[in-house]
Amino acid sequence: MSSDTLYLHVYAQHSYHQESLIVGNREGLLELRKLIDKALAQGTSVSGSLFSSDDEGYELYVGMVNDEDLFKSFEMPYTAQFGKKNDHSMFLNLKNDPDAPHDVFEIFKNTKKEEG
Repeated sequence: MSSDTLYLHVYAQHSYHQESLIVGNREGLLELRKLIDKALAQGTSVSGSLFSSDDEGYELYVGMVNDEDLFKSFEMPYTAQFGKKNDHSMFLNLKNDPDAPHDVFEIFKNTKKEEG
């Protein structure tokens, strides 16, 4: 791996109780830490550009949510739900919110891409 490329893989859980993984080179992990620190300091969402091991770039978004009810209303992150149609079979609507589950991408709609 090139030491100047920000490599990072984020592997989501397939379903509940399974592992999720974050794997990267030093530079990629430092970039992730920088984004987390920035989100914490600003109390909002931030983004940064990283690369998978096939050198395809992607935007990574890190968001901080202070509203517990909002957090609990987001779609579940499990990959088992996704396919041609997300049936939300793993979402528990604990607050009986008729609009839930909410799309987590809503918290990132005003996030500006980092210029690098």
